Amino acid sequence: MNKFSIVLTLLLCGSCALALDPNLEKTKSATGIDLPTAKWNLPKALNEDGTIDETKMPKNSEYSKMVILGNKILNETSKYVGPQAKDPKKRFAGNNLSCSSCHANGGSVQNQSGFVGIWARFPQYNARGDKVITLADRINGCFERSMNGKRMPSDAPEMKAMLTYMQWLSQGVPVGAKIEGQGLKKIDFISRAADPKKGKAIYMDKCAVCHQENGLGLKNEDSAGAYYLYPPLWGDDSYNTGAGMYRLIKAASYIKENMPQGAPDLSLEDAYDVAAYMNSQARPIKANRDKDFPDRKVKPLDMDVEPYDDSFSTTQHRYGPYTNMIKK
Repeated sequence: MNKFSIVLTLLLCGSCALALDPNLEKTKSATGIDLPTAKWNLPKALNEDGTIDETKMPKNSEYSKMVILGNKILNETSKYVGPQAKDPKKRFAGNNLSCSSCHANGGSVQNQSGFVGIWARFPQYNARGDKVITLADRINGCFERSMNGKRMPSDAPEMKAMLTYMQWLSQGVPVGAKIEGQGLKKIDFISRAADPKKGKAIYMDKCAVCHQENGLGLKNEDSAGAYYLYPPLWGDDSYNTGAGMYRLIKAASYIKENMPQGAPDLSLEDAYDVAAYMNSQARPIKANRDKDFPDRKVKPLDMDVEPYDDSFSTTQHRYGPYTNMIKK
């Protein structure tokens, strides 16, 4: 069996799921800033595993202290702002996932929704709310959805620390510039609907060794580090139905590009089928999803909740096929 560690994605850095009217979405999100694509560079103090070598940070610097704290929160979220936090008032995340469960190695890996350059791309238009939002708003969206929790005050020390770390990770990237390897790679559609039954067979062959047959993940027995070695893909301690990973195209894109971890080799159809199986399992429900994407023309094709601006069924929105659904 191959290891198949599907890392959950909060997807701060953009969408790979096409809107019903992609041209309108481009118009709404346009900045008028036209800059060369920036290179993906990491700070020298960042270790390969996404932790920080504190000996390489400026000593007695308050800024450095915030960067280090932000990095620890992202890598060990549950311990600092989740169910394992000592202070109940700090428990903003509702599950034991870490931000790095999605944004691998502290957001330092290309094509895994990394944080490099993200400071330069906010504020930005957000189709889910049909408005311009700040980076803190986007982080809170993740806490409410992928972390199945609640919003964190924008002036909370933990929020300031995460933002400071993201700024540090984005050093040298011009405001408004895109960066190589940001977000997720776009994938092609398949000609048929994704099949959860086929996905189950692939999951049991390649995924269950890490995430377990019941999909509930594998906990880290070491008190240091993240709560999970391999995060749960469904169940009470996983992301809720409002998360980006719950949408088929987005989940399939991550799986196709990154899995099995370290040596991705799944076919496009396999990636879609695994995503369909994973997201057909029980998980926390996000209320009021019908209020997401109030402008239905920029609603993603794989959003499985009405209302829509087309005549396609909820089932087709959830599983495809999508080829004939995009407005030209």
